[in-house]
Amino acid sequence: MLKKTLKLKAILSLLTLSAGLAVATPPKYPAIEEVVGKVVLTGKDGHKVNLTRNTPLQEKALFETGDDSSVRIAFGEVRKFTVLPNSSVLLPTISWEGGEAPVLILNSGSLRWVQKEGEKTRYNTVLRTDLYEFIPPAGDFIFNMNSPKAYGEVKVIKGSIEFSAMNGETTATAKAGEQVGFQGIIEGGEIAYDVLLKGRKIPRGNLTPVTKMSAKEIALFDGADKKRQQQEENRVRKEREAAEAAKRAGGVCSAPAANFNECSWVCKGNPKGQKKQCLLNSPGVTCERRRCNANGEWSDLMVLNAQNASIHCQAHPVVAPCDY
Repeated sequence: MLKKTLKLKAILSLLTLSAGLAVATPPKYPAIEEVVGKVVLTGKDGHKVNLTRNTPLQEKALFETGDDSSVRIAFGEVRKFTVLPNSSVLLPTISWEGGEAPVLILNSGSLRWVQKEGEKTRYNTVLRTDLYEFIPPAGDFIFNMNSPKAYGEVKVIKGSIEFSAMNGETTATAKAGEQVGFQGIIEGGEIAYDVLLKGRKIPRGNLTPVTKMSAKEIALFDGADKKRQQQEENRVRKEREAAEAAKRAGGVCSAPAANFNECSWVCKGNPKGQKKQCLLNSPGVTCERRRCNANGEWSDLMVLNAQNASIHCQAHPVVAPCDY
């Protein structure tokens, strides 16, 4: 009888553990801190959506920006990167359990890397391009990659970096206010490499001299930072004011206002001028469903497309009892 009781307790413990795992919350990082303009996100399934600050990042993420758009992603409290305008950046792997993203690929354009000095990170992330590859150090850097011209470079805003081509032995150190690059060679329309033992590749070409960044360029980055900070302060202020207004009106959540356990359906990427329907069959159009939790936060994000759309998916935000 005692053996049967112990066996039953063991089974119940396993079932409890399994249930806990089933409802485990997703990791906090990587987290979207800021989205400016239209940024397109392509996930593991190849489906494209217009990125928002609440879009979850899971398994794989390709970010593509236009002329006036950017997105800032945090790997944690210590490190973050910003995909600058007209750029393509890929996180090929995002751990479902812990959120680790060990590789960051700059396909084209520019990427800003900011990491606090003297603070340890939970894991390392390798920055990779067609010309260079390394673990970025602490500091503030702008990395550029132009594959058609076989040119890659780094601009140092804060800190210093030892720069080299992929697997190259020749290095150059750039400090704050300086820049250095690598000019590769194009053969047959593609970047030329020398292949070493075990398949290691070294791009053909040479490091450029370390030069000073222009005062105009440095001022441009400073101005962009101040503008971004002001925009973030305005966003936080508006959200706070909206939340206070919702509470005064008897609601729990804001933007849009809702009561506890109500859901909202918000159409994203709808063609301009469409005031009634959420055209989910159009490229890049999705409907985001969220639930208002007890903390006054919109949670439980579900991205709906044409296959799993709800009757609540309209051109304007809809708040109604949840359908699950």
